[in-house]
Amino acid sequence: MNNVRLLRGLLLVAMVVTGGEAVPQVLAQGPEVQQPTKTIVGDLLMIDRDLYIVRGERGEIQIQATSKTEVTEEFGFGDRIKALVLMNGQALRIERAAPTDVPGVTINKPVETPPAMARGQKPPESQQPRQMVPQRPTTKTVIGDLLMIDGDFYVVRGERGEIRLEATPDTKIAEEFHFGDRIKATALMNDKALTIERAGPNELPGVIIHEAPAAPAMAKEAAPAPKTSGKPSALSPMPEQAAGSAEPETRVVEGEVLMVDGDFYVLRGERGEIRVERTEKTKMTEEFKFGDRIRAILLPNDKALVIERAK
Repeated sequence: MNNVRLLRGLLLVAMVVTGGEAVPQVLAQGPEVQQPTKTIVGDLLMIDRDLYIVRGERGEIQIQATSKTEVTEEFGFGDRIKALVLMNGQALRIERAAPTDVPGVTINKPVETPPAMARGQKPPESQQPRQMVPQRPTTKTVIGDLLMIDGDFYVVRGERGEIRLEATPDTKIAEEFHFGDRIKATALMNDKALTIERAGPNELPGVIIHEAPAAPAMAKEAAPAPKTSGKPSALSPMPEQAAGSAEPETRVVEGEVLMVDGDFYVLRGERGEIRVERTEKTKMTEEFKFGDRIRAILLPNDKALVIERAK
């Protein structure tokens, strides 16, 4: 009998009587932390049994598929995939990457699950979701000399190697381009082009990133002024247009002539080929041919001021 009374007393302590109903009292618990994960986006190189091997920025990345991995479809070489992976390399989910997914590895911060609350209790303001303005995809402007057109890909010469721009059915192409044309493309970070047009005579080769961060919808502050980088854009004045009588920046290159293509001299440099453009204002000491070693003084846009035989 005493045991029954003791049991009833314990139950009354653990229960809260509200409106005639016995409602279990929720015991206070600390926040539950999920396992840390990372998101991997990359082009599939091969599938070796349970391993999906993709191309990463610093080499190959191995993703292990287990019996618990959710694979949305069958993938093949060249497919761009997106995987949610534990830190030990085991995949939770493997799916096809979206057109706006940028290749790379993103570490996902663990999410703390807030402790359970009693009925009617509201979460603190810091835990209430905030509505965000939809984020526009980040874009970049690519300016460079066209090396080749490989199917839907426009391959241009970049500062650190070739850049492959993919033309999609939605890409606006101003005209038909050929080898040696200097083009200007607006592309997403996954190199899918939005527009491709001919670059202006004063537009320098390079890549300019245009960021568009999202802001909370409740904020009514004026949008911040766009950040400007050290690289010139189509709206910023070029060095030749700057006020004052300062001379334009130049550089000197030397190399052996590999070929002469119209007004372009293609030289063999220490880090690859160099294209030197001869204009009406270029001072030529003589005519050069394959194998000659020449010295050229160039503007930043690779237009030559002087071309002479190297000593």
